[in-house]
Amino acid sequence: MTGSTKNPPRKRKGTGSIQKKENGTYLGRLRIAGYDTFYYTGRSEKEVQKKLNEFRALTERKEIVPRKQTVNTYIQNWLQTVKMPSLKRSSYDRLERTFEKQIRDTQVGRCQLGTLSSKDIQTLLNSYIQTLSYSTIKKVYSLLNDCFRYAVAIRDIPHNPADGVHLPKEENLAVQTKDIQTMPYADLQVLEASIGSVYSTGKLRYRYAAAYILIANTGLRSGEALALTWDMVDLAARTITISQNASRVRIRDGMDRKGSEQIITSTKTRAGTRQIPLNEKALVALKHLRAQQELEHVHTRFVIATSTGKMVVQNSFYQSFQKTQMSLGINPVTVHALRHTFATDLLDRGVDIKIVSQLLGHSSVKITYDTYVHTDISKAFSAVEWLD
Repeated sequence: MTGSTKNPPRKRKGTGSIQKKENGTYLGRLRIAGYDTFYYTGRSEKEVQKKLNEFRALTERKEIVPRKQTVNTYIQNWLQTVKMPSLKRSSYDRLERTFEKQIRDTQVGRCQLGTLSSKDIQTLLNSYIQTLSYSTIKKVYSLLNDCFRYAVAIRDIPHNPADGVHLPKEENLAVQTKDIQTMPYADLQVLEASIGSVYSTGKLRYRYAAAYILIANTGLRSGEALALTWDMVDLAARTITISQNASRVRIRDGMDRKGSEQIITSTKTRAGTRQIPLNEKALVALKHLRAQQELEHVHTRFVIATSTGKMVVQNSFYQSFQKTQMSLGINPVTVHALRHTFATDLLDRGVDIKIVSQLLGHSSVKITYDTYVHTDISKAFSAVEWLD
């Protein structure tokens, strides 16, 4: 029968097997764990053996991708062995959540590493155009690109499939970036007036009202405010020093996750470590927080603390703010809106954007500019009045 083998295959340990077919050609086979079986047909036994040896050499140099490893498996290994030791716990958690929510249960995640193409990644990103924001899609792309760049560097794959991928334009997305939220001045005044509000028993009605006023007058991130300790406060010099941040992170036992906890870490960037001058309202808020702790006989190092002196949990701090605003008849905004209120007020007063950026702890003025500076048509008219 044409095409059938004439002689049984001759096996060579570790170098594959070769057999002569009836048509005079030679068929070689080489099996290496983790790879699809390699076949080659040639005119001579020497030619076939050369190709088998070349294939083995390529696998040893990791220039051929194992076909039995999924993208999911590769990313998980990369996260655990490369990223976990090099990132803060909170940063690693965010990266892991991106993988779990936007990659793991997709076709890209289930794809074999060796067969993943740029088209597969592009299709994944495009599938999120109607449901995700630009920043989230960018995080997905960045994770894949970072992982595959590493894979190329250690020769696990010959090229980066993310290289040919284009992020969708932000204006084409269904989910647009929301405008920054601020607290109206009238509402801020109501919040300020609530600091001394008490029940008939003498107990404070709004436990963290002074803390919210402190944020509105310093531009602190909520994590920075909750991690602030009294040794970082200098009332005489009217300054506070920011060098740490409170973050909620996953508790891990090896690779197993067991709940979460709130910890104190260094600030997000070098620029985040900074000194902030205190205006009169910020001073009043700090003095109120200290007096409150003395009245309750609370011994704690935290400026903002629970009734037992512990660091306040972020979720509780957020929920308390919502309840406080609703109780005061204020249209609820987020805690972060207080930081935005501080920044926009400074810019409206004509404070140099570089100074505002330093006070906020931004790593670059560009971040401050992109976040807060927008053309106001009334200001534009004022700017060109001199032409008349």
